[in-house]
Amino acid sequence: MKQIILLLSVLFSLYASDLRDVNRTSMTFAIPADKNLIVLQRNCQWCHSYGYILNQGEQNREFWHKLVIRMREVYKAPISARDELLATEYLSKHFGKEE
Repeated sequence: MKQIILLLSVLFSLYASDLRDVNRTSMTFAIPADKNLIVLQRNCQWCHSYGYILNQGEQNREFWHKLVIRMREVYKAPISARDELLATEYLSKHFGKEE
């Protein structure tokens, strides 16, 4: 029994030392900076990363506008009418596709 306990303690100490060497990373997503980026920082970044935007792919202006409205109406994001327009402008400018 002592041998099993000794073996388990050695194995645990090896495992625990590996845990200390683990680097925790965070994922960041680079998106274009312009005068309206502050609107996304103020309204969107509270709930999700910019990866959510990038995962949508290039979409038309109507898609982005409906997405912003859905965030406000369905998910209760406190987006003002002014910020709704500015966010739509930003998203369609940088992540929009030509129609």
